[in-house]
Amino acid sequence: MLVVACLVATASAAAVPAGAAADTAAQSATVPASPGADADRSALGTAATPPRQTGNETDNSTGVIHENPDEVDGENELDRLLSYLSGELNGDIGASTLRLSRGEYEAARAALGDDYDDSLGKYVDVEGETDGDGASEEYRTVGETQRAYVDTVSEFRETRREYEAARRAGDDERARELARELTRLAEDGESQSDRLLTAFDVISNRTDGDLTESSTQIEAVQANVSEQRDEIVSREFVATSLTVDDYDRNISFTDPLVLSGSLVADDGTPVTGSTARFAVGGQTIRTAVDADGSFELTYRPARIPAGSSSVTVRYLPNDTSVYQATERVVPVAVSQVNATAGLSEPAAPAYGYADGVSVRATLRVNGTPVPNYPLAASFAESSATAPATNASGQSTVSTTVPATATGAASIRVAPDGDGRAVTFAPAAVSVPLETEGTALDASAREAGNGTVVVDGRLETDEGEAVSGQTVAVGVAGREVASASTNESGAYRATFDLPSDASAENATVSAAFDGGGTNLESSAATASVRLVDGPAAAGAGNDASGGLPLDLAWVVAGTAVVGLVAAVLLRRNRAGASATTTTVDDEPTASDTDDSSEPDSVTTGTPALDAAVDALDAGRPNDAVVVAYAGVRQSLGPAAGVDDAATHWEFCDRCVDAGVAPADALESLTAGYERAAYSGLSVSDEAAAELVETARSLAGTAAPDATDSPDSDGDADASEAVGAVE
Repeated sequence: MLVVACLVATASAAAVPAGAAADTAAQSATVPASPGADADRSALGTAATPPRQTGNETDNSTGVIHENPDEVDGENELDRLLSYLSGELNGDIGASTLRLSRGEYEAARAALGDDYDDSLGKYVDVEGETDGDGASEEYRTVGETQRAYVDTVSEFRETRREYEAARRAGDDERARELARELTRLAEDGESQSDRLLTAFDVISNRTDGDLTESSTQIEAVQANVSEQRDEIVSREFVATSLTVDDYDRNISFTDPLVLSGSLVADDGTPVTGSTARFAVGGQTIRTAVDADGSFELTYRPARIPAGSSSVTVRYLPNDTSVYQATERVVPVAVSQVNATAGLSEPAAPAYGYADGVSVRATLRVNGTPVPNYPLAASFAESSATAPATNASGQSTVSTTVPATATGAASIRVAPDGDGRAVTFAPAAVSVPLETEGTALDASAREAGNGTVVVDGRLETDEGEAVSGQTVAVGVAGREVASASTNESGAYRATFDLPSDASAENATVSAAFDGGGTNLESSAATASVRLVDGPAAAGAGNDASGGLPLDLAWVVAGTAVVGLVAAVLLRRNRAGASATTTTVDDEPTASDTDDSSEPDSVTTGTPALDAAVDALDAGRPNDAVVVAYAGVRQSLGPAAGVDDAATHWEFCDRCVDAGVAPADALESLTAGYERAAYSGLSVSDEAAAELVETARSLAGTAAPDATDSPDSDGDADASEAVGAVE
């Protein structure tokens, strides 16, 4: 059964409660860095190589490390897995905030990289199978916001160095420009750090983890940034104040706010300059300033909410100005008015699939253009691009014709949001459409055990790739599978031949039905290409039960995660049975007729094949973890090691049983430990070496090697790979 193929995932981590794991990560994070230690320090501890796990390791309060799956309640296991994944995420967050507090920005970003995203994806999957109130949204917020915050702090530090250099060079104007940039960055950091602290609190309340230390580190970093900003602002700029005279508070787009007042320095002297910029309600208004600092501005509310009781008027000095920004909140009562929207006619007489279409939208109130107004646009129930209106109240709406655009499809514009000070009735314009021919190709090949793989591409007659369409695959007039085309028009389907058909004489048909689209139907046929030799036995894993790549994290280690993997597999059963298949991109030839490596085929496992796929997809950590699973599948029975053994127990027992050379298996185990637990990335080169090591180790489990445990004749066939650095 597929559940058995999944085996186990993360041995040592599942043995420790998530809270304890997070505490351990936090404690290790407090160890000061010694000079030159960064290259040897993992994100989760100070050792250059992760500590070996032993079967007797326990937490002060943990119960049983491994339990019989038949004796464990499934829902409880889901909760434990969710807690474990939370601990993984909390550990990554803690590692990132620690690195950030030390000024190690690249390491802080890396700690919340692909591994964090992978753990979050797993957390979301498991959370969907439980009734608990998880923290997936908060974890997602932290991932996005903390990466942005690291960039903000890093840019702030670099900009401050440039600022200090400009001051030393006596370039006052450049120094003031940089000081304003520092102010902007500090403000961005304040809003980002506030979001992080809020998310940390929610995560701490909903999970077993405690992100107090991370909160303290973020607060300290931001306090330092704000303090430096305040010091620079007070050094570079003259403070200003804004006063306003009496005005009519009842305003609308047709009855604008007319505001007069004065702009002066804190000592009462007028702000020098003939003009000044003000930001009001999302608009920038430039107006004249008299010699005594007096000014008058006119503001027409458009995008702020109708019924707003106040607006903020903010003075925006030029970047090289000696004056500091200032603002004033003024009470108002905003009434809503209706505008009229118009759309120009499309330029071409007809449009087909994938053609670009653009029209001009215009928004006016009684003939007055409405500037800087956000629009929502759509075409044939798909979104279209429409930037905010310009100073003339115009916007260019652009879209691409989808396959679903048929009949009287229209481009439509509407307000991007309800209840604004200006609103309008949606406007639409019809787009003339034409049907386009298509071309479908297909190739079929035997994949062993009566399994056939069919792939090809769907394009228009003009060579445009057709994506998101279904291709039906049949044999002898019966549909046996279907597949969806990807962005490049490629599709792939895998199926078992009907009992009354054979690969030697079967003809496979592929058909695209253009009904309900603006595309014509097309079809293709192909004879099945036969694959001879033992290589065929290893093909077709995608269809017959190979480890799904999106579940490649469920690999050898503990019964806890292996049991819960069954829940996730239920969600992927359709992909495993391959009655409907969507490919990632280009169809990949899977012919395995290379007879030069019979051992790797004969002793190969789906996990090892999946490891190669992970390498090709640019996921080296996944490749190492899945390759290790393949070795456990191959060597475990020969050495008499059960699934509950930890990875280092497994290594020691296999070496003691003589089924694998010590150097190669220890190297693979250390690489697996790094890939699964360190929070650091394994390089592509190291991962490729470890996968090859795994293949050679799987080869040592062949019957002629395992029948005689005392024989080490096969040991030389396994090339030792050094420990991953």
